[in-house]
Amino acid sequence: MKITKTQLRKIIKEEKSKILSEQTSRSAQNLDDHEMYASDDELRVLGEAIGDLEHVAIRVTDLMSEMGLRYGELVALGTHARAVKNSAKELSDTYAVKLDDMLRFR
Repeated sequence: MKITKTQLRKIIKEEKSKILSEQTSRSAQNLDDHEMYASDDELRVLGEAIGDLEHVAIRVTDLMSEMGLRYGELVALGTHARAVKNSAKELSDTYAVKLDDMLRFR
């Protein structure tokens, strides 16, 4: 069975999306039971919102890539979507570090 380049790209993007979604879920799960949440429930709410933002950014990036293949005018927006995704990931990682810092310096 032969696969076209377009089909192969689509398969790779779908698999990449699944892996990134799993990583995001794991990151969120690691924060779900953080000790700091016991002392301040608003920290949990903030952590969940950051996790949601990261998940949405990944989804938008994937959709933008797919649509960019169909509509060339959207290709440049893919760059912006990836920048947002990377910023959301950085925010999530930094938040996790700061939670650990707050716990350590209590």
